[in-house]
This record gives sequence, C-alpha cells and structure tokens, in this order.
Amino acid sequence: MALSSGRLYRILSFDRVVQIFEKRELHFAHPSSWSDPYEVRLHHAGSHQVFGQCWCTKGVSDAMWRIYSSNHLGVRISTSTRKLREALQPSAKALGYTLRLGEVRYESQQNITEELRDIHNDLKEKFDVARAVDALFLKRDAFDHESEYRAVIHNPNVADGEVLTGLKLPIDPYKFIDSILLDPRAPDELVDALGFYFKEKIKLNKRVTRSVLYKSPSPLIVADPDA
Repeated sequence: MALSSGRLYRILSFDRVVQIFEKRELHFAHPSSWSDPYEVRLHHAGSHQVFGQCWCTKGVSDAMWRIYSSNHLGVRISTSTRKLREALQPSAKALGYTLRLGEVRYESQQNITEELRDIHNDLKEKFDVARAVDALFLKRDAFDHESEYRAVIHNPNVADGEVLTGLKLPIDPYKFIDSILLDPRAPDELVDALGFYFKEKIKLNKRVTRSVLYKSPSPLIVADPDA
C-alpha cells in the first residue's frame, strides 16, 4: 500500500489526548496488549524488550471511528511520517533505544504463517532483534482496513524476567500534532466544549473541528416530468 502523502492519524479517547499534551509523552504498548494473537505468535529472546505504537494512513475511515470511538467521544490527532520520526528519534537515541518506523504489510493468513516461520528459522540460526521486529510489520489481510503505519521501539535495558506493559517516550506535542478532529457523531455541545478546552486549557493554537464524514450532502432531485 503506497503512502503517498505521508499523513498519519490516530483516534484516541479525549483523556489520552489530554495526557499527551500535559505529560508531553507518547505511550508505546507491548504487543501482548494488542487484540490480534498473531502479533505475539513469534516468541524470542527480545520479546519482552519490544514495544509499538500504531497509526493509520487513512484520513477518512468509517471503520476506524466505529472501532476506536464507539462512544462517539473519540479524538483524532494527525501528524506526518517526518514529524513522527523527528519527535521520537532524539528521545529514543538518548535513552539507548532502537527505533523503527514503517508501513504494515497485509498478506493472507497462509503467507503470514510462512513468513513468520522464515523469521523463526532465521532467528534460530542467528538471533537478531531487528529480524525479529520484522514480524511486527506483517498482518493478516483481515485487518487491512486499519491501513497501519507503526513505530516500534527496542529497549535493550529491560532485564530478563522483567515484564513491562509499555513505556513512554518524551515528545513535544505542540510541534508534533498538526490537527485535532472530533468524532463525526459528537453532539454540538461536546464539540464546543472540547474546542474550548483545547484552545483555553491546552493552549493549542490549531483548529479543532468535527469530522464531516456523516454530514448529509445536498440532495439530487429529479423533477416529475408530468408536473
């Protein structure tokens, strides 16, 4: 799937977005917290040291609003591949992490199984965490509506036996986030309230609007020829 514009989108709860601005950090989850069991099918020596974050390359997606904003209160933040790298790379380097960014490739379940076995065999012959991370950029085509772009971090400082559900990376959200879009089903009162909050409390000097995905278009009327 070609990523022509370099635009990235993520739908989060309102409180998660506020945390990004107030704490100036992004959360990276351990893949074991993701819903697709194929994300953790491959077990290796560095499994406990790898964390990821998922973005969507589609700016307009009915499926993503329904999945990630089921209560109609979701907030979509947007950035670019360039800004994502610029936001994460300095912090990752300073902390001794390895950062990898890229599009997820979608394949049939059979192809995914074959590729995971290839990675498994390569790791048995010679372990390389970079090769192991390849598995996190493969997904079954049943999930291709997600159109994912991922940021994956390897933290070699996580000790054997240590279990982390995630880690945080410092960022500057005011440089990193380009725009805020609210759920297309959000009521007017909520749109006004959230817009006020982002402007007055968060001091975000960027437009906050509601998605027009479900806005009714102008009707096309065919006149009765006998009228």
